[in-house]
Amino acid sequence: MGFALITPVRDEEKYIGAMIDSIVAQEVRPAKWIIVDDGSRDGTPGIVAHYVRQFSFIELVQLPVSHGRMPGGEGAVCQALRRLNLSEFEFVARFDADLVFERDYIVRILHEFRRDPKLGIAGGCLCIERNGGLELERHPDYHVRGALKMYRRECFEQIGGLTTGMGWDTIDEVYAWTKGWRTRSFFEYRVIHRRPTGEGLNASLVYWERGKADYYTWSHPVFVLAKTIRLVRQTHSLTKPACFLAGFVGSYARADQRLQDPAFTRTRRRQQMQRIYSVLTGRRWTDLSTPGVGVSGTHNM
Repeated sequence: MGFALITPVRDEEKYIGAMIDSIVAQEVRPAKWIIVDDGSRDGTPGIVAHYVRQFSFIELVQLPVSHGRMPGGEGAVCQALRRLNLSEFEFVARFDADLVFERDYIVRILHEFRRDPKLGIAGGCLCIERNGGLELERHPDYHVRGALKMYRRECFEQIGGLTTGMGWDTIDEVYAWTKGWRTRSFFEYRVIHRRPTGEGLNASLVYWERGKADYYTWSHPVFVLAKTIRLVRQTHSLTKPACFLAGFVGSYARADQRLQDPAFTRTRRRQQMQRIYSVLTGRRWTDLSTPGVGVSGTHNM
């Protein structure tokens, strides 16, 4: 049945050509690839159109120019999903335009899905080319970065597809756990991230929005505090962690709207407490009743 691929783009002329080249060179190509241009003002649509003329499985959808855009281009992703009959595919993937994949990347990820029938969301790791080598963008192994997520179709349908807004790539994973699916990043499968996360954006705003996203997705206040402390060490900055904490506390003070699902909240907070336990004790947790949370790998917050 193959897989369907969706890529949201906006002003990606520096990156999109290399990304498409790396996908069409895969040992297993998408059965359908919808590239949604979310109002580019540069040469992105023309570059994509060039490939559309060469490869029948690629489709370009052009949206009108607008001032606003959903985080991660998720509004554009929803446009693509309306054009897909999911029953025709075994897997659905969502890849960013600034990535470059090794030729066997898709084959390896599909192998992991077939090896584990309960694996619902999977992906490789993002690496930045720096000082002549590849530097890993670190994150816990249960979390799959939004830039390169692949979903088993049954999991994708059970979680209700993708939401829009900041935090979407946490929401899908928590819902997957509540449905009994596992989620995992495979760090041995490296993907070059040509534009590091957050580059070109207002860093303070990005961290502010992340704090708001943690509030919306019911992060435990103790976990948020621990995460803020980790950000101080990680970013060697006080401004970014302060903006993150302010985004969370500000939403709390205003009693902003939150995702309303008790099962989601229980699963989210329980998993966070397990992570804190692991970090504080140096022991891997043994309670595996939360799918997607394993006894191996990294336990960064």
